[in-house]
Amino acid sequence: MTVSKPTATELADRLRNDILTGRIQPGCRLVEQEISQRFGVGRGRVREAIQQLARQGLLLMRANRGAVVAVDAPKAIRDLIIPIRRTVELYALNLVFDSLNEEAFRRWDAILARMHDACVQHDLHTVAETDLEFHRTLIDLAGEPDLMVIWETLVGRIHSHFLQVQWRQTRLLDIYDEHRQLVEVFRSGDRDAAYQLLSNRIN
Repeated sequence: MTVSKPTATELADRLRNDILTGRIQPGCRLVEQEISQRFGVGRGRVREAIQQLARQGLLLMRANRGAVVAVDAPKAIRDLIIPIRRTVELYALNLVFDSLNEEAFRRWDAILARMHDACVQHDLHTVAETDLEFHRTLIDLAGEPDLMVIWETLVGRIHSHFLQVQWRQTRLLDIYDEHRQLVEVFRSGDRDAAYQLLSNRIN
């Protein structure tokens, strides 16, 4: 059976996920040849993926160094980005709330199961990964490609945030409980409660 090779966009998604969850650290250089070998794709596709991530602010293009993972935005900018991110996710929730169905909840339930296991195993990278996936799913359900571009750009500039949330927790399962409660209130159909809980969760 032939395994299809990732497109440039799919490759960018995988690299973005590695950066946002701390598997690739700020300041690290992305080497085209290594990425090409890892994913079994041509270097032209790797360059296209790198350019996508650079446009979103996740990578910096440096003379004689190529692509380097950017550090987080300064605190003043992070303080600006977080409320904008909150606005984007609340807007997405407004778009999808009345049409949430069992398929959407199956997606979230699967993410929650992985998040629970990662919390129990103290796997910080996977906790961060599932946290991101939970919120990305909400944006994806909204069905607005421009909204996803905005969200990914915002999140990319605060990419260490998701790991820092884990580091601040004395009990990792609190992260799981917070997301489980979000799904429960989404299921309840109480729009006001859903807005309030999601708003409080994004900080």
